[in-house]
This record gives sequence, C-alpha cells and structure tokens, in this order.
Amino acid sequence: MRDLGVGTTVRRNRFAAWFLRGGIVSLAVAALIWAHSAWGGLAVSERQPMAPPFSLQDLDGRTRTLSEFLGAKPVVLEFMSIGCPHCREMAPVLTRLHEAYGSRFVFLTVVFEPRAYRAKAFAQVYGHTWCYLLGTEATARDYALEGVPTFLLLGPDGRIRGVQVGSCPYEEFVRAIEGAFGPL
Repeated sequence: MRDLGVGTTVRRNRFAAWFLRGGIVSLAVAALIWAHSAWGGLAVSERQPMAPPFSLQDLDGRTRTLSEFLGAKPVVLEFMSIGCPHCREMAPVLTRLHEAYGSRFVFLTVVFEPRAYRAKAFAQVYGHTWCYLLGTEATARDYALEGVPTFLLLGPDGRIRGVQVGSCPYEEFVRAIEGAFGPL
C-alpha cells in the first residue's frame, strides 16, 4: 500500500467515519421503525399477513396443523432450538407468561430438533405443558426465519399481530402482548 500523504489519509478517514456513522444511524432508524411496527403492536387490519399454514408432528408422533390451534384464542407461537442459548434463556420467561396468560392464549412451540425425546425432556425441565411440534426446513422457509428464538403473536384468525426475533425480558413480552391485543 502506498502512502497517500497525511492530508489525504485524514480526509479519507473522515469521509469513511462520516459515511459509516450515517449508515449506522440509518440502519438504527430503520430497525426502530420495524421493531415498533412489528413488536410494538399492530392495529387489526386486513393488511396484516396471515401465518403460513403448517402440518407438523407433535412429540407423540401425531400430525397437527396450525388451524387446530386457531379460532378461539390468540396464539403465542415460538420457534426455537434446544441447542440455542437464547432459546434456553427464554424458556423461564415463557413459563412465566404461560402461568399469567395460559387461560387467554394458546401457547405453541415449534422446536427444530430431530429427536422428539430431547424436545420432550426440555419441555419437562421447564414445566412447559403446551404443545411442542417438530419443525422442518420447510417450516423455517415458509416463515422466513432469520434465527431462533422467534416469536409470533397470532390473532385467533391467524393474522400475524407481532414478531420478535431473539430473546427479550418478560416485561417487554407483556407489553408486546398488550400492544397487539389490548390490556389484559
């Protein structure tokens, strides 16, 4: 690399820093707008996307469909993997949410784990009594999952009312539920 002189290097470094700051600020603003519209609670409208249908095996080998869980109550749909540390971090949060909201919401977990007995042991350790389904690559593709854990708040009609990618504290999850469905 040849020396461009002190003035040129500084000028280029200042431009790079200015450009990077602008890019980072733009990305942060876009992320905040997306986060507010997705997790901060959406007003019910026809423009809200429907959750893609699926047909997956539960931990006892029975085939279950998303439509079985829709209709009467909103759904807290979790996508997770047992090997994911953030998913394990969220397990007690979900236990607490289920204790508080289990009578008003359907809780449903799609776990990306090929061995049902491992998923069953995980659910038992954390006291998760709701249905666990074994996820597939097709499910991950259909939901365009960027990572796990991912949580969707679904209305009883199957419309996606909120999305959270990654872990979050209990209080934030409660605010998201209340933002999507009103005070509970």
